[in-house]
Amino acid sequence: MAIFRSEIDGASLFFRHYTPSSSPHKPALAVKRQPLTLVFLHGWPMSSRMYDQLIVPLVETHRFPVIAPDRRGFGNSEWSTPTTDEVTFDTFVKDLIALLEHAFRNNPTPFVFVAASMACSESVLAHAESNFVKTYCKGFVWIGPNMPYSLQCDECPEAPDQTVWDSLIEGFRGASGKNFLAQALPSVFRVDLGNDVGERTLQFFERLVCQADPMALERTAVILQKPMVAELKRLAEAAAANEKGRIPILILHGDSDSGMPLEASSAVVHRLLPWSELKVYERAGHGLYLTHAQRVLDDLLAFLGPIVAR
Repeated sequence: MAIFRSEIDGASLFFRHYTPSSSPHKPALAVKRQPLTLVFLHGWPMSSRMYDQLIVPLVETHRFPVIAPDRRGFGNSEWSTPTTDEVTFDTFVKDLIALLEHAFRNNPTPFVFVAASMACSESVLAHAESNFVKTYCKGFVWIGPNMPYSLQCDECPEAPDQTVWDSLIEGFRGASGKNFLAQALPSVFRVDLGNDVGERTLQFFERLVCQADPMALERTAVILQKPMVAELKRLAEAAAANEKGRIPILILHGDSDSGMPLEASSAVVHRLLPWSELKVYERAGHGLYLTHAQRVLDDLLAFLGPIVAR
């Protein structure tokens, strides 16, 4: 775990940097450390701790190094400093690129982005804007991506409409905002469908959200609504121009995701990027990284195998 100072304004940005132990609690399934780092990008409005159930076995049992930052304003990262201009999506992307360059400064190694929800767009933009990321990024894993449209429009009428976002913001704003959070979280994990998420686990995720800076909570909900069609089309054009350089992509989505419906997001992304692999999880919601953690882990390892072999 470490602190990085943003090159934009000196804001304190927190990230976890784990390397496999030489004597793990359980016998490792891999003989030696993997030559590929996994970069986990968390969704709104949580932090890197949302991935605990994936990161620990990936590091200790499967021996992958992991980098997992807390986005500006979330987890242990500062939202802004007095010298900060308005925070935009560009701010998040620049923070991420600079942090990766810092983390890999002594030993650049190939890595794969593992991103959830709104962070999927962040991974695409970082790849588009950084030669360093283009060089070392060897794949994307997108879990419940909130793209190409996070807001209903003529091009994508199936996406959530403005009233959904308005109700979220008003819910968090109000005096009973913490009660609103407790009421809303079960739907993220589709507890109503029988997904086994205990009360203590829900309380843990409540604490993750409550760590967020209240201004970051509200403003980021607007910032991260950026449409991503143009960026995804550019990724497709680059792949068409150089098929051998086509970057592997795995997309995981729940068929019962009420926050970001499959038809409005992953199905569209898969059509735009037809070489991508789309796996649909039955009876899973937006929080399938928790409710279906073992399946996510298995699918992730199967996806990473050929990349490691190369």
